[in-house]
Amino acid sequence: MEVDPEACEAVAELFSRYGKGGAVIETLPAKTGVQDGIPVTRVKVYLPTQQSSKQEKAIRLGLNRLKTTYSISGLKVHVLKTDWTEGWKKGYQPHKIGKRLVITPTWKRYRPKKEELVILMDPGMAFGTGLHPTTRLCLMALERYLHPGRRVLDVGTGSGILTIAAVKLGASHITALDIEEMAVNVAKQNSALNGISEHVELYTGTVKDFKKRIQPVYLIVVNILTYTIIKMLPELKEKLLPGGYIIAGGILVELAEEFENALKEARLNPVERLTEEDWVTVIAQSHTRS
Repeated sequence: MEVDPEACEAVAELFSRYGKGGAVIETLPAKTGVQDGIPVTRVKVYLPTQQSSKQEKAIRLGLNRLKTTYSISGLKVHVLKTDWTEGWKKGYQPHKIGKRLVITPTWKRYRPKKEELVILMDPGMAFGTGLHPTTRLCLMALERYLHPGRRVLDVGTGSGILTIAAVKLGASHITALDIEEMAVNVAKQNSALNGISEHVELYTGTVKDFKKRIQPVYLIVVNILTYTIIKMLPELKEKLLPGGYIIAGGILVELAEEFENALKEARLNPVERLTEEDWVTVIAQSHTRS
């Protein structure tokens, strides 16, 4: 189905919850990929025949809830004669992001080069495997701004890929949150798969829900929606140590300036923008004194 950029992650997470092999996110060609000046993406998922009726019903109910918040087209269902999941696996190759991180599916053997860090991921969901620009930009920002031995807070962890990357890059401890219990369960599985569980605390909920449990950190990474992040800025800033950084992903290009103004109002200083396609990741630093 076709969705606008801000709905992409929510739909992909819903599809991955009920489909096999995770959801796949495709960027439409420029000729058909713009609706009222807004880029449109397509999200797909495979449903095994023996479970398709039940899973399709659950997806439709989930989409009805999402339609109250997002612009979403109608669901299209096609019956396939071939095993889509096996075809998808053949096309999925290890890929490098930034200077050191390599995202590798578990069914592929990969021998890392010197200083490369391998992240094993099973889900096909593009937001969870580093294929989507917002994920790639956040990973590159982590490489630049995460100092080994520091504590990190990952808000909206999804599949846990940013949490895994942070530990691989030397973070001493990660607190990771997501409002979806399914996402937290997937993040737990992927953390175990990568052998980092001992460094991670995972919670279902928001920063506000776990305010007393979350210790102040040197770096916060939050890859969700622009206005959701803006609303969170006061509570995020409260958990950020003086001189620490916030890596904020999921920002549409046209909203970047508005977002940076909101950061300044929260006494957070924007220090860098990373841009890919229609997406921006903004890095901001807290003042050394409140």
